[in-house]
Amino acid sequence: MRECCSVARIPELIPELIPEAIPELIPEPIPEPQLGTESRAASRIEPLRKSLMTTTTATPTPSAPSPAKTIGLVLLHGGTAAWIGYGALMKGLDLNPQFLPGPVLKLLTWAATSLPGDATAFLELSMRAIVGIEVFLALAILLSARFARPLAVMTLGLFCVILVYAIIDTARKDGWAEAMTGSCGCFGEKGLPATVMLGVDALLLASAIFLVPGGRKGSIMPLVLGAIAGLAVAVFIPNREVTVEDPNATASVTPADPATTPSTTTPTTTTPTTTTPATTPPATEQAGGAKPPETGIGSPWPPAPSKYERIYFPKFKEWVGQPFRDQKLALAIVRPMPEDIERGDWIVTFSRPDCDVCQRFYEDHFDAPRKERVLKVSINDTTGQRLPMDCVGCEEREVYRLKPGEEGRSPEYLLQTPCVIRLRDGVVVAVCTDVDNPEELAAVLSPAPPAPAAQAPAPAPATPEPVAAAKAAWPGLPAKVEAMYLPDFKKMIGKPFADAPFARLIGGKVPDDFLSGRWIVVYYREDCDHCHELLISYFTGKLPVRTMAISIPDADPKNALENPCDECVKLSLVKGPNYIIGTPVVLSLNDGVVECVVDNVDDIASLEACLKFPQ
Repeated sequence: MRECCSVARIPELIPELIPEAIPELIPEPIPEPQLGTESRAASRIEPLRKSLMTTTTATPTPSAPSPAKTIGLVLLHGGTAAWIGYGALMKGLDLNPQFLPGPVLKLLTWAATSLPGDATAFLELSMRAIVGIEVFLALAILLSARFARPLAVMTLGLFCVILVYAIIDTARKDGWAEAMTGSCGCFGEKGLPATVMLGVDALLLASAIFLVPGGRKGSIMPLVLGAIAGLAVAVFIPNREVTVEDPNATASVTPADPATTPSTTTPTTTTPTTTTPATTPPATEQAGGAKPPETGIGSPWPPAPSKYERIYFPKFKEWVGQPFRDQKLALAIVRPMPEDIERGDWIVTFSRPDCDVCQRFYEDHFDAPRKERVLKVSINDTTGQRLPMDCVGCEEREVYRLKPGEEGRSPEYLLQTPCVIRLRDGVVVAVCTDVDNPEELAAVLSPAPPAPAAQAPAPAPATPEPVAAAKAAWPGLPAKVEAMYLPDFKKMIGKPFADAPFARLIGGKVPDDFLSGRWIVVYYREDCDHCHELLISYFTGKLPVRTMAISIPDADPKNALENPCDECVKLSLVKGPNYIIGTPVVLSLNDGVVECVVDNVDDIASLEACLKFPQ
């Protein structure tokens, strides 16, 4: 054993230690002038010292990451990857496009119906591609150090933009309260509310931007593995096997009374029914003594709507020839209505209490009792100074407004006042929206304006009953049911309704005369506010045309609304397939052939032209 030595002896010992530990650092001896022992030792130590100093400077000891960076990395590789992977799993299990955000679904359905080829196949391939891409992103973010952060920032940023657009779009249509809690369900049941998903996406995005360090190094192999896995998932996701469940197999269906649904080609006595005489006053009889189709006139005035419109924008010119009771604005008048409003001649005025033109209008034309009955309707939605508006002998009412202390928002009444209309036996026969137009005003205020041509159409020439259509039977469910349906309703126009595979998915007992005469078909969802408003506005009370209301069975039962159509034949599509349908959709059939389709019921002119409810 060597003795302990002092620091002063180190130079003497180095020549003995270096050849044993690291002989490769010792160069071959070079002839040199004879030096002292200490000088030779110093010349050999210098290279070793420089080598050790260089190594120490090049490889500093790494410092531990900060807690913030640790949280950011966990949220990136764990939270973001799991969040995207969960979305891929939910979509892949069902390949259901209804799990997509609304704007993405609308874009895909537009592309599917616009491009040539099978729309349903296009939508299924799109869903497979989306699932595959999300699997790739989840694995790449989970495994890659180099690419995880940019992929997460790009993906989560796109998600946030889409969700913000979806929320704003919903708020524009249905208000902020609806936008913050969910959607109207027009595309069926979705996942989490958009606001919750936006919150999660924004949190993960902020973490990836501010907490995760940039410039990390790594291999490209995680991207390759993620791409292979995503492609495999997209290709090998099994097709859904659909088991049809008929929700109406044992349900009782009450068909509409055919006697109340006359058709130009089908007699009204196709079903044995005791028909009561029409109650329409003689003044509304058509030429030749034939009574017009049943309009509900003569029955009690309809009850107040269970839900008022957000906006009333009446097109008064389209009222001519139609029952006053069928107009939304008329139903917004506060009850009780005069009991005889549908008997004889009436003049109905709409005015605002601070309108100086309205004041002059009443002074000029209603300063003394008139021969006709007069109903003065006030629209109290202004804050100006109220003006005296005497209407001698008038019945006075007002449109619906929220009372002080009630929650909610009063409807908006978008109409210029004053406006005046003339009724004859409950039917609008003349309208004046510009009281400064003498001819237009005289047509309303004259004692006996001519009845509009729409009230007395020439009798249609008799046409032979199409025997085949009258005897046609509903074919029932198709032999094969697909996993997904994206119907193109516009392509059904002019074709037999029963020829469309989607149309035959009606469950339950279809009326025997469904393919005979005129029918209105309404596709709706029970949790869809727009559908509910449509049914209340056009399909309450006595129906002039037989109507079938077909529900899409993917609605949220917790938010289901009662169908207000008492006379509709209420059925449902079979459960099992995914129905990619924006609701409501209205179709008009005549002898089983689709005459017209309305998929945007906010287009009132198109809707009413398609319904063609006889007046």
